[in-house]
Amino acid sequence: MSEHTRLLFAPGDLRAEGVDDASLIAAIGEVESAWVQAQAATGLISAEVRAEAVTGIEATVRELTGDSAALVTLAEDAESGGNPVIPFVTAVRYRLAPAAARIVHRGLTSQDVMDSALGILIGRAFARIDADLEAITATLVTLSENHAHTLCLARTLTQPALPTTFGLRAATWAAEAEEIRRGTPQPATLQVGGAAGTRAAIREFAGEATMTLLREFAVAVGGPDAALAPVPAPWHTDRIRVLTWAGHLAACVALGSTIARTVLIGTRPEIGELRLSATGASSAMPQKANPTSAVLLHRNGMRAPGALATVTTAAAEAVEERSDGAWHAEWAPLAELMVLALSSLSLLEDMVAGLSVEPEAMRRNLDAASPGIYGERLTTAFGDRLTKTQIQEIIVPGGDPSARLAAALADTPGPTPPRADLEGFFAPEDCLGEAEDIRQTIISAIADRPTDPAL
Repeated sequence: MSEHTRLLFAPGDLRAEGVDDASLIAAIGEVESAWVQAQAATGLISAEVRAEAVTGIEATVRELTGDSAALVTLAEDAESGGNPVIPFVTAVRYRLAPAAARIVHRGLTSQDVMDSALGILIGRAFARIDADLEAITATLVTLSENHAHTLCLARTLTQPALPTTFGLRAATWAAEAEEIRRGTPQPATLQVGGAAGTRAAIREFAGEATMTLLREFAVAVGGPDAALAPVPAPWHTDRIRVLTWAGHLAACVALGSTIARTVLIGTRPEIGELRLSATGASSAMPQKANPTSAVLLHRNGMRAPGALATVTTAAAEAVEERSDGAWHAEWAPLAELMVLALSSLSLLEDMVAGLSVEPEAMRRNLDAASPGIYGERLTTAFGDRLTKTQIQEIIVPGGDPSARLAAALADTPGPTPPRADLEGFFAPEDCLGEAEDIRQTIISAIADRPTDPAL
């Protein structure tokens, strides 16, 4: 059993560093070490016992993360208890003298450690996601500014609709990225409730020092700033929190997929409106330049819904003080969503940075869809004078739509505009509505983003 086998099923997942078995074990070790450090800082154990216990935890983490076979053995041992914390703690205690072994994991339950370890990984993922979204948004804003007046064809339900600008399209993408960044959920917090969320065992050995112990634990994991935050109540039954994390991760994947879908259309040779700086080769057709980054983003978009559905089901199935399977069901899809979000944003950042726009091709496709794309404008301007049949006759392909419009108006009551005005009626530059104003509104809203990183 190779530690890398699964990655061959999903090229691109390697971009999501820090979401694997070794990372989870390291995070579990961080939690257990922090709990020992907190006991020492509170005066509940001696410095000697603390040093021995921490050394044992760190040695166990090194052994497991440095040997894939050891991780496989741990996974096998985890089956009997249903989680990896139990065999991990057993392996640590095996290294220690009785005094140090007793204080490792003292007062905690497996869910405390597993939830806290996942919270650590989520917090780190969110920090990377925030930085990636920042860079992606900035690139898209620049792309929008550079193509504020680049005309292109708007398509609805795959069909030609109206003239628009690529600048507005890119601004809309930037707005989505910024909206996801601003909607980042509350950073992950430690989960400490004990066997049933009452902290009974912790209170038993820590007594009046319980809150001090919990605060020192938070500081040991999160640094000095954690001392300023209130000690969180146990959230072992609040799986909506986990679902919120999952939803944020899924939104990151959806962002990459939706942009990639438009890019995949635009890079088709017969459309030719977009070009990627980095493409992939074909094993059989040397003439091909495959838009690989966009393909992988689209693929990720199809992988995420299943994982999100599982987390949603697990949240809905949560019962009592620890669920019989629903809690366990969260871990794999949550890890999958972290991998998908991190890899998607990394791929997306590269894709948009290397995205080139072909204005001539955009104009060619826009002209090819004319004059049909002016049907809405004709109906709005002359619907009170022209019948639906007359309008359909004006916008048939070929010929001179301005002449057909003039002739139709001449046959109906009311003034006929000058021929020059009618010729301009079918100019895409004059049929953009509020496109540029909307684009500028979006860009201004992004520029006026809140400075508080928590917002």
